[in-house]
Amino acid sequence: MTPIFFLLGLMLVLALLVLGYVLWPLLRPAPAVIDPSGEIARDVLRARRDELLASLAHLPDDAPERKAALAEFAAQAQEELTPLAVPAPTAESPRRSLRARLGLGAAALVMFALPAAMYLIAGMPEAVSPMFVESQRAPASVDELVARLQDRLKEQPQDAEGWSLLGRSELARGNLGPALEALERANTLRSGDAATLADLADAIAQRDGRRLDGRPIELVRQALAIDPKHGKALALAGAWEVTQGNAAAAIALWSQLLEELPAESDQARQIAAFVDDLKAGRRPGTGPSTPGTSPGTGAAPPAGAGTSAAATSPSSIQGRVDLSPQLRDRLNPNAILFIVARAVDAEGRPSGAPLAVIRTEATRLPFEFVLDDAQAMSPASRLSAQPADARIAVIARVSASGEAALRSGDLLGSSELVKPGARELRVLIDATAP
Repeated sequence: MTPIFFLLGLMLVLALLVLGYVLWPLLRPAPAVIDPSGEIARDVLRARRDELLASLAHLPDDAPERKAALAEFAAQAQEELTPLAVPAPTAESPRRSLRARLGLGAAALVMFALPAAMYLIAGMPEAVSPMFVESQRAPASVDELVARLQDRLKEQPQDAEGWSLLGRSELARGNLGPALEALERANTLRSGDAATLADLADAIAQRDGRRLDGRPIELVRQALAIDPKHGKALALAGAWEVTQGNAAAAIALWSQLLEELPAESDQARQIAAFVDDLKAGRRPGTGPSTPGTSPGTGAAPPAGAGTSAAATSPSSIQGRVDLSPQLRDRLNPNAILFIVARAVDAEGRPSGAPLAVIRTEATRLPFEFVLDDAQAMSPASRLSAQPADARIAVIARVSASGEAALRSGDLLGSSELVKPGARELRVLIDATAP
């Protein structure tokens, strides 16, 4: 028996006991009213008889005078006791009948009123409301779920679980701003929750160009310190190790993740393929049997570090980024290199979302790269989804701040316009952002 059913059974027993305690005095028969005058009369007759016997004590038992006195006394006693044997109706009888009827009415009232009152206090009378039925219906879409969560959190702003669920839902919809706001709120209300920390790291990384350096990886480490087997945290940590060129650490983390995943799940097959790629010296997601392009998260594709110069797919773009000698003295040791593939419009201007993004340390320049769907920012914006005659620009930028947004003083370079599948592309960073 589950605790909730045990509690409900206990409450039912207590309710029946209370109901019985209240109804018994109302339902039991009224006690008969005893007329004390009968007992008094008998006591008086007994006293008179004793006096008579005392006065006749000098006479023999068979004396005529004795028999006559006792006969006379018996006749008088019979005459006095006869009215007490069959009591005449009194005014008390109608009152007793009325009391019985009132008792039954009160019992019926209590029998229905008490359970109704208890239900109103401790039950769910709102369940008969159409609005309640609607609120219990499963949401038909993520949009409806988000709308319900937003309404609920207006009334319950301290609901950490609600904020966490809202953040994950917004993250799934690609709304990074609202997702970050909700997850930060959840992390403030419920610090030390591994799931919230991992989700927050994922959202920050997506906002910053799928970069895990800095706060995201610190949040991931906090999550793993709380729960060493947390799936998303293990996936993110492994992806970060790949970007750092630590294949052995990534293999260890993703192998641990495989122990937590259902063996036949798509994610398990995907992670297993990534591990095989790393063991074979390939970049994760480039092997022939890899079923996907991401280690189970939206934030951290493990591309961009230690990439091979070999082409990985017909639509991928392979090349090399170098830094102009004139700008080498301006290279900050902590700077970050971004390599971005962008589609351009008829006038040669970048159009739409980035098709692929690599982020790595600028100290690795010159850097050989392969841009493909593994670094896609969105399933809707990928190199493989571009028409064969699409024009693509590959832009390289060195950011001293490490931020994905362009800042004054960043070092810039751009390739010539190419088509998907271009090879041996050269990108020279030779300009400074104003």
